[in-house]
Order: sequence, then structure tokens, then C-alpha cells
Amino acid sequence: MFTLGLDDHWKNEIVKLVPDSGRALDLGCGTGILTECMAKSNPRLEIVGVDITPDFLAAYDERLRMKPWINARSVLGNAETVALEGEFDVIVSSYLAKYVDPDLFLGNVTPHLKSGGTFVAHDFILPTNPLYLNPWRAYTWAMNRVGPRLFPGWHAAFDDGLTGLIRESRWQDDLVRTLDKFGYIGIHSRKLSFESAGLVWATKA
Repeated sequence: MFTLGLDDHWKNEIVKLVPDSGRALDLGCGTGILTECMAKSNPRLEIVGVDITPDFLAAYDERLRMKPWINARSVLGNAETVALEGEFDVIVSSYLAKYVDPDLFLGNVTPHLKSGGTFVAHDFILPTNPLYLNPWRAYTWAMNRVGPRLFPGWHAAFDDGLTGLIRESRWQDDLVRTLDKFGYIGIHSRKLSFESAGLVWATKA
């Protein structure tokens, strides 16, 4: 509800950058929505989902149980410190970048991305164009007041703390600089959907 259905579009933009086979690392995998999207598009893909929240991983594992065609497994851990095994053809994350230190994050995962492999990150951003910023402010203000009344669990995911973090975070610019620092090439950055979300992707040299 918070994304007004745009989350599906954003997930599709991520999936477009994922190879049609190999291994994928889904960081901040949550309940497995992106993992399932990648599996639908790329049935041969082997996916490892990592998340720091046990309840989310329980739902992730239940998704895998109900949909055994998804070739995936879950790992409990922090993206900045989780112990990873082997190499991946692509590393993706959705709604994670604003929470992590880009140096710690890339320092942990880059050694496990194959040369020529793709790194993709997506998250909310604060619009800079007033044409989009003012409606964003009005919408998030309304959601943070109406949402908790309609959905008791609202504060678990969307609240003033989240919108405050989105206002303060410059994760897109920070990540681009850090990718360059780590020697990635073909670094791209896009704003999506009225500047409400951002997408960064790059190739490991």
C-alpha cells in the first residue's frame, strides 16, 4: 500500500538486470518477494536470500516450501558482516541501501561477486524536484497518520522513522562513490517513479 503498487515496477527493473542463470545473492531479502520475481524470470537461477530478521526469514522459508520451483535457500545475517560461501553472478538488494555503511557493505560482498558480475541496489529516495517533493511530503504525512489506524502492524515497516531516514539518507550518491572506490565499472544511477525510488547498478571489473 505504501508504494501505491510501484513496488512491482521497481522489482521488475531489478530483475531486468539479473542474468538468466547462475547464482544470485538477495540481500535484505525479507519475505522473498524479489527472490520469487527473479525465479519466475530466471528459472535456472540459484538464489541465496540473506536477512537480519528471523520473522522475515520464516516467511521466506514458508514461501519456498509452498513454491518448491524457487531454487533458493535462506541465511540469517547482517549484510555488512554475514559469512558468505562461493561466488555469485549477481548481487541484489531492495530497501537495504539506506540502512548500511557502503564501505562495510561492499567490503563484505564484493569478494563474493564474480569478475564481470552485476551489483544492483534499489531503495527509497527523497525527491529533489519540488514538483515531486511536495506531493511526497503530503503523502508520507498522511500515510504515517492514517496507516496505523488501518493496519495495526504499520509501525513495523512504515512510520515517521522511515520517512525521516529517507529524508536524511544520501545512499544513492554514497553508493556510487563507494562502488567507484572499490573499482567497479559501468556504474549507473537512476531515479524511478517521480523520484520516489532510486536504482544503482554496476559491474565488478
